Amino acid sequence: MNVDAELEKKLDSWIEAHSDELLANLSSLVAIRSVSEKDKDGYPYGKGCHDVLQEAQRIAEGYGFPCSNPEDRYLLVRYGSNGGRKLGVCNHLDIVPEGDGWEHDPFKVSFDRGFLVGRGVADNKGAALASLFALRFLSESGIRLEHDVELFLGAAEETGMDDILCYIEHNEAPAFAIVPDSSFPVCYGEKGNLRFDLSAALPKDSRLVSLKAGLVPNSIPDIARAVVRKGVSVKASDTIEVHEDGDSIHVAAHGVAGHAAFPEKAVNAVKVLLDALAAADGFDDGTRRLLEAFAASVSGSYGEGLGAEFEDEASGKITAMGTLLSVEDGRIVLSFDSRTPVTVPFEEIEERIRAFAASHSLSYDRISWSHPAYFPKDRPEVQFLGTVADHVLGEHHEPYTTGGGTYARKLPAAVGFGPGLPVRPNLYAVGSGKGCGHQSDECTTLEIILNDIKANVLALIGLDRII
Repeated sequence: MNVDAELEKKLDSWIEAHSDELLANLSSLVAIRSVSEKDKDGYPYGKGCHDVLQEAQRIAEGYGFPCSNPEDRYLLVRYGSNGGRKLGVCNHLDIVPEGDGWEHDPFKVSFDRGFLVGRGVADNKGAALASLFALRFLSESGIRLEHDVELFLGAAEETGMDDILCYIEHNEAPAFAIVPDSSFPVCYGEKGNLRFDLSAALPKDSRLVSLKAGLVPNSIPDIARAVVRKGVSVKASDTIEVHEDGDSIHVAAHGVAGHAAFPEKAVNAVKVLLDALAAADGFDDGTRRLLEAFAASVSGSYGEGLGAEFEDEASGKITAMGTLLSVEDGRIVLSFDSRTPVTVPFEEIEERIRAFAASHSLSYDRISWSHPAYFPKDRPEVQFLGTVADHVLGEHHEPYTTGGGTYARKLPAAVGFGPGLPVRPNLYAVGSGKGCGHQSDECTTLEIILNDIKANVLALIGLDRII
């Protein structure tokens, strides 16, 4: 990649000179518990999301950018006034709930062994500020582009992306957009996302009183709990705690938290709990059969238990994680987050899951379906962005597809572009259940965020000439 030496020198110096400001801005955003909660407290996505959009607008306007906050659902930050086709950069400011197990305050940016720790530093507030600072560099350096740039900062990405659907409904979509919510170099495909419930009514006199696990569908829980009546014998183990409280027995199952799209890095506490309950003595036959059926549904992470093992060359295996477990109005309800291969017809997948449910006397209810995203990797935009990533990182990596879901799947022409690294550093060991997005002690490094500023600047300048 040919980069103007003077421009790069100026950019590197500018980024270093403004790193303290970025950290101060990041602290103000992380301090806000911006968990998206639909129609909460008189706001579309809750007061936390309202507050974080307001704070982001305060920061952006302080740097001289015109902003708009339509219906309190997302913030638009604009650079340029040419009109016509535009480039997009899309980030989100909502977060998943903090959960348990933090060694640091989740709503304060902490520094630990060279890492920044706090909910949202990696997913996605750090990257959102990197995108804003990229526009700030262009503006302060007097670099004018032929296309306007529109920075979209959403507030409901983690809960279905209603925010960007509203944006598309009322605005012309960018001619091309980058979504800095993945890893370098370029994510050119995202699996489909199917969310569904399996449920069944408990027998009237069941000794199973309650089940509770999970916070949001796309997070694998690290703890799952049950309460059963006396007379049920659940075997304790390294991952199962059992204690009596009067006529009740409380069971806690422990796993390793993670993102539902990447089950290889996690241990689903729902599976640990259901396996223990299905093996317990003292349940009536009806309850035992239901527990065995639900345990079978989560027996594998890749559709095995559901009889829905699919894969393709472009994106690999299906994933299917039961992440939310409860007893509601006398029914066991288990909610799944499934990421489906980009070339496998959705109808075939759903048919298999329906068949599993029917064979085990369970009800199947589709909650949502999001189509896969696919932008061919031989397109010039992808090839160019790959060279930018190689230049910024100083090493080569191949474009890839993912089971994760970003705003790219909702836009007509978009790809994931950073800021994560192909081999991610972590305050804790990778696979420990801590340190990654959606885990306790979520962390990143300042270098990753600053590299993202540079990558965004070079990407926007180059894409301006391509599209």
